[in-house]
Amino acid sequence: MTPFLEEMLDPTGTGMQSDGARLAPRSHHLEGTTIGLLNNAKPNSAVLLEQFGALLEAQCGVAHVVSFAKPSFAVPADDALLAQIAERCDYALAGIGD
Repeated sequence: MTPFLEEMLDPTGTGMQSDGARLAPRSHHLEGTTIGLLNNAKPNSAVLLEQFGALLEAQCGVAHVVSFAKPSFAVPADDALLAQIAERCDYALAGIGD
């Protein structure tokens, strides 16, 4: 196995970072925001994200939940889809299924 595949990256910012890496600004609340949910097209991903979106609206005051979907789990989201998510949403979550 290559060293790249053996390395685990921590998205919370508490682990090792490269010299140019920095975290996006964090908000302490989600009230009134728009959340994008990206379905990766695996089984149950849409169900998981739908329920999570409903919880965010009910418990965190999220104003809008917008759903997006990749055509296949086997390929990354294309630049046009990512740009659309960035334009329409304050935050985004990618969900997996199985």
